[in-house]
Amino acid sequence: MKRIFQLLIVLTLVFTLSACSKGYTDIDNDQLRDMLENNTDYYFIDVRTAEEYAVERIPGFTKNIDYYYFEDDFDMLDDLKTDRPVVLMCNSGRRSASASRIFLKIGFTEVYNLKDGIQGWDGETE
Repeated sequence: MKRIFQLLIVLTLVFTLSACSKGYTDIDNDQLRDMLENNTDYYFIDVRTAEEYAVERIPGFTKNIDYYYFEDDFDMLDDLKTDRPVVLMCNSGRRSASASRIFLKIGFTEVYNLKDGIQGWDGETE
């Protein structure tokens, strides 16, 4: 019984540490609303395709960088300062999660991902 308890503790630690190691922070709608209202120094970037961005977008996400183009060409990000916080969003949260890892890899230190993307967004769109 003692061994099972020890194994459970080890597994819990491993899962906890692996969850913490992603480096970026998932945010929900309420956190995004607060950031949009109060954090003017953030980059708000939509990583969906230009077509998706043209159809519907969250107000405040003024920059569109298509994930499928920049995932192999980081030059598209040269005009961005890596010391500024960045909030990323896509359709469902998957592309922006992947983009978050890329942003961290190239030197951004504070990266946020809208975890359910625009599909989960319950606020205004344009």
